[in-house]
Parts: sequence; structure tokens; C-alpha cells
Amino acid sequence: MRLGVAALWLLTAALAARPEVLHSGVRFRETAGEWGIDFRHHHGGTGELYLIETMGSGVVAWDFDVDGDDDLLFVQSGELEGGDKRRQRSILYRNDGGGAFVDVTARAGLGVDLYGMGATAGDVDGDGDPDLYVTGFGLDRLLRNDGDGSFTDVTRSAGALNPEWGASASFADVDRDGDLDLYVTNYVDFAFDNNPICGIQERGLRTYCNPEPFAGQADRFFTNRGDGTFEDATAAAGFSGATGKGMGVVFGDVDGDGWPDLYVANDLTANFLFTNRRDGTFEETALLSGVAFDERGMPEAGMGVDLGDLDGNGRADLVVTHVDEQTNAYYSNVGDGVFIDRRWLARFAEPSYYMVGFGVVMADVDHDADLDVTIANGHIAHNADEWGTGTTYLQRNQVLENLGDGNFREATATGLDVILSSRGLAATDLDLDGDLDLAISNSNDRAEVYENVGADGSWVQIDVTGVGVAVGTALELRAATGAQRREVRAASSYLSQNTATVHFGLGSATNVDSLLLSWPDGHRRRLMAVPVDRRLQVRR
Repeated sequence: MRLGVAALWLLTAALAARPEVLHSGVRFRETAGEWGIDFRHHHGGTGELYLIETMGSGVVAWDFDVDGDDDLLFVQSGELEGGDKRRQRSILYRNDGGGAFVDVTARAGLGVDLYGMGATAGDVDGDGDPDLYVTGFGLDRLLRNDGDGSFTDVTRSAGALNPEWGASASFADVDRDGDLDLYVTNYVDFAFDNNPICGIQERGLRTYCNPEPFAGQADRFFTNRGDGTFEDATAAAGFSGATGKGMGVVFGDVDGDGWPDLYVANDLTANFLFTNRRDGTFEETALLSGVAFDERGMPEAGMGVDLGDLDGNGRADLVVTHVDEQTNAYYSNVGDGVFIDRRWLARFAEPSYYMVGFGVVMADVDHDADLDVTIANGHIAHNADEWGTGTTYLQRNQVLENLGDGNFREATATGLDVILSSRGLAATDLDLDGDLDLAISNSNDRAEVYENVGADGSWVQIDVTGVGVAVGTALELRAATGAQRREVRAASSYLSQNTATVHFGLGSATNVDSLLLSWPDGHRRRLMAVPVDRRLQVRR
């Protein structure tokens, strides 16, 4: 079903029958095979234990054909040295509705020769359909959506050249001039002839190295000239000092001034928080804000990251995933550019102690009007079970249920029963039934897709369309179950991107009292008495 462009409201989901008694619940059902998704990631390992083999890849939830439902792109890594190049192909699945997905990769022309890592989608040329930027080991790719189901590689002609080892990337209108700019995190200066021997020497146990032996690489920032071509503005925008070991990235308004700020999770180097100065430049403030290091002043192995209001105070909090024994971090935004590390107070840390977290998503998966946190776990070391530390290579994925005040408990019996070594994670409503499903990419293994079958209570979904850039639009909702805030966002998590459709769980609320939309260019619109259990289109 194609979205109409003339309507203010477009009702795309039927009114759900509301049970007499509401209760929260987290329950999923694995449906990848049933829905026709058979992607398998290949890391191309040859036994040399190259660091690059540990990274896995991301997954993007995006409506590439603009027909009203989200499609899925699974990024492929592939062969490192020789081998079958057919395995070096990212897979694009078109959502045909009713739980039917079709591999349209060949028709789309997405068979790029790149050892892929992650991707981000956004309409960079303003023609109404989302384009795609793919990162990896080698020259990253910018693929223009031609509007007919196919894509054209415009990397060089568009000036989006990043020859380093690209990890995560994300689009945002950082200068609020009506087009999407691009930030790319780069990882380390790895080469096949620079592959040190790592492991537990006294036991003769060789394993993959962590990033410590390798120098970090500088990230890159590109401004959009307004026509879908880019200019490298890394230095001009204040990012020239951004040399870390970049993995996760997320744009969002952390200080409440209406301008997108930027957070970068770095692996064993200090994280970055770039505050938007509102003049096309940024100031790095992570240390002063309390989000650069752990409570001991030590860098952590930052991988996945997400941004959202976990405690209901209207400010955007940060979550960062880490390796085992470090625990995952929850930074609570207390205002004035200051964050407090609440990982232990909120009981957020304990469930992650033996886990290695990668993908992370803040989303209300049980519809009780607060943001839960879903985490994709998996160790980087194939022989971690032999270390004797209590950790394992294959790890279960987790949902930390928000108790309503920014405190958490690990949900049990979630149905996330497949135990692999997970990396990328994205949330989206794949079957258009009003709740958020999950797509997970696993390292050197098959992908998982989970249908949400446990969400209870009311909900509303919003598609922001029309004139101007939707990415960065803030939505503030008020209902009987409280106030909530969301932003339309491109990439986050780890190498991945969630749906662009904004989702609110509403619990027992029977209607939305008000919904305020604030676009990146300053335009605002307030809607009253919004119906629930609907997917709605709000058009400029």
C-alpha cells in the first residue's frame, strides 16, 4: 500500500481490540525462515585471526521503495583473501506484507565490492526516496536511490569519499539548512601484515586481539551542498580532533536547544560528545559532561549506542554497550549538559557483567509507556568459553524492562531463544500490527527476525513527511499515561538503523491529548485529540 501525499492523516492499521485487563509483557517469536529471510553473515576467516573478522555487520530497517512498510538490508562482510565472491553481497529484502519478504538485491544493484560493516539511510538529494551509505573495510559507498527499485553508486561524483575503515555512520541536518549531512566513525589502522599474536600465553591459548595494538583513525564529517553532493568539512566543523576508535554513533538533541548534537562510542578510547554550537561547528564536551569515561576515569570498549528519555524527565539519556566485566553504561541526563552514570543505581549494569554488548535499541516493546532497552550480545573471541572467566562466545540477547522510572529488570521468557554471537540490531514494525519487531545480524551466522507477540496496551505511530527534512524532528506526546518525547533519527545502535516511523506505547490511554512536532528548521505544529491504535501520517 503506497502512502498518499495529500492526506494529513493516513490510517494504515486497523483499530486493535483492547483487552479488558492490560498488562505489560515482553514476548517475541522467531520468524526469519517463515518470512523468507535467509541471510547468513560471512566474516571470511582464514585461521589468521584478523581483528576485522570479529566485527560482524549491521542491519537497516528502511522503506526503500516508499510503499508504506519497512524493508530490511543486511550488510555483508565476505571474503578477505580470495574465496567465493558471491558471499560478499549485502542482501536487500523487500517487504511485500503479510510476513512475506523477497530478495531484490540483484534488481537493486547492491552487489558492491566492499567488506561491509554498517549502513545508514536517508534522502540526501531531496527527491523523496531514501538513499544509502554503506561503510566497510575499504572505500565506503554512497548509493543513490533511483526511485525504480535500483541504486547507482555515486560515491566519487558526490564527494563522499572515506577510504579508512568505516564503522557506523549517520545522517542528520546539523546546520538546519534543509538537507542531510553525514558523519562517519572510523575504527583502527588495521592491515593484514600488521596482525600481532594475542591471547593467554601461559596457556598457549591464542585468540583475537582487542584494538589496543592498533592506532585509532580520524572520523569524517561531510556537509551536504544541497544537491546530494558533499564537502569534507571535518576540520571546518570542529571534528579534526576526533581521532578515536569509533564504533557506534547517534545524533540527537541532548541539551534541549533544538539542534542535533552527536555522540560517538569509541573502543577503549575516550568517547566523544559533540555539542552543536548552532553556527555549523561543534565543541567536544564529553569529559565535562561525564560521558567520556567510566566512574574510575578509564575508557571503556564502547560499541553500540542509543539516545532517549529513559526516566521520563523530558531529557535524552545515553546507553552505551561494552565488553564483559565492564558492564553496559546508562548515562542519565540531568540538564545543563551534565550526565550522571546510573548503571548500578538503576540496576542496568548487573545483567551485562558477563556479556559483550553490541547492538542496542531503546524502544517500548511492551507498550507500557516507557522505553525498554534491547541488547544484542556476543563475544568477539571464538574460544572465550576456554578462558575460565564465566563468559562465553555465544550469548543470549536481552531485554531490560523499564519499571517506569528509569530503573530496570531483565525480562525473562522473552522468546529471544536463539543463542549466537550477535552484532547488529534494529527495531521496526515489520508486520504493521502496531508493535515493534526486531532484526538481528549475527557474526558469521544466520540472521534472526523476531515478531513481537507480547505487547499489550494502546499505541500510536507517526510518519513525518512533506516539505523539509524529517530526520531530527522532535515529537512530544501527552496522554493519560504521561508525557513522552521522541526524535526522528537515522542510524544508531551498532552499525544499524531503526525504522524512521516514530512509535509510542501508551499503556491504558484511550487517546493522545496532544502531539507537538518540532521540525529541524524551527517549524512547529500541535495536534490535539490524536486517536490511538493507529499509524498516522503528519505532513508539512
